[in-house]
Parts: sequence; C-alpha cells; structure tokens
Amino acid sequence: MDDIHYNNAYFARVGGVEVAEMNGLELELLFALRFRLNVTPGTFARYCAALEGEMAVSAVEGPVPPQPRASTPPEEEPGKDTAMVAATRGAFAAAAQRAVEITQ
Repeated sequence: MDDIHYNNAYFARVGGVEVAEMNGLELELLFALRFRLNVTPGTFARYCAALEGEMAVSAVEGPVPPQPRASTPPEEEPGKDTAMVAATRGAFAAAAQRAVEITQ
C-alpha cells in the first residue's frame, strides 16, 4: 500500500504561501535537520506517546473549535502577510526546531 503524497504546490495553497516560499521552507527544514530524515524506533515511540497523550487530553476537553477564517483569502491579496500565513510559518518553525532538538 502506498502512502498518499501531496506536493509542495498543494501545501503552499493550503498554507497560503507561494510555492517558491514553500520550497524554501522545505530546504530550511532539511538543513536544520542536517538532512537526517530517518526516525529511530525510540524517537517514534516518544512521538506516539506524545500524540496519544494529546488525544487523551482532547477526548476529555472536547474537540478544538474551528478558527474563524479571514474575510479575504490570502490568494486574493498577493504578497500580503495574513495572520493565517504568519501562524503557519510560526507552527512550521516551531515544528522544525522541535525536530532538531529531538534528533540531537
């Protein structure tokens, strides 16, 4: 069975950024990880435990309510940095930093 694969154009559209910027973010992540993309069984187990813990918390607290969307989609405002795009960048940077910390 093959995994479903989405290309950077898809992720860029979902994240509200240009494809070139998504490609740059991908390269930034790869260099931050020093191109070490293998996951050890121990790291995988830690992530599984963390996700299971988050799922248990969300089961008790209930689902996270949907966030309101911007009135004007980012694609209609080329070059404008919306809150959603900024949040996406922040989340990506935090995930990249966490991945680097775990792999060191």
